[in-house]
Amino acid sequence: MEDRLKEFSEIKVSSIMINDPLFTYPNEKISATELLMIRKNISGLPVVKDRNNKQLIGIITQRDIRLARFAMSLDSPNTLVKDLMTLDPFVVRKNDTLMYIIEMMFGKKIQRLPVVNENNELIGLVMQNEIMQKLLEYMKK
Repeated sequence: MEDRLKEFSEIKVSSIMINDPLFTYPNEKISATELLMIRKNISGLPVVKDRNNKQLIGIITQRDIRLARFAMSLDSPNTLVKDLMTLDPFVVRKNDTLMYIIEMMFGKKIQRLPVVNENNELIGLVMQNEIMQKLLEYMKK
C-alpha cells in the first residue's frame, strides 16, 4: 500500500489535467461569463489576455461573483470580468507532482489550479475532482 501511495504522489499534472480548458477574457461581461459557468456547471474560469494571447492573467469564480453581488450592485451591464477577477492566481506546470499540487491546494485553500507553460500561457486546469478520481483508481488496484 505504501508503494502505491508513493507512486500516486509522484503522478504528473499532465496525466490528470483538463487539456484546453474553458476560459474567459478580462473585457468579457460578467453576465456572459456567469452564464457560461452555469451552463457548463463549472464554478470558475481562468482569465487569459485575449483571443490571440492565452497568457494567464487571472481567475474568476462564482464565489467572486456572489460576493461582489452581495457587496455591490452587479446589475450594471458594464461590469466586466476584470472588475472581479483575482489577479495572478497560483499556477502549476505540467511536470509538477500530485503531492505538490495537493499541498498547494490545501495550503492555499483553492479548488482549481491553472496549468501554464514556460510563457505563462494556459495549457490546462487541475481540479480537486480529477485528483479524487485518480485516488479512487489507485485505491481500487
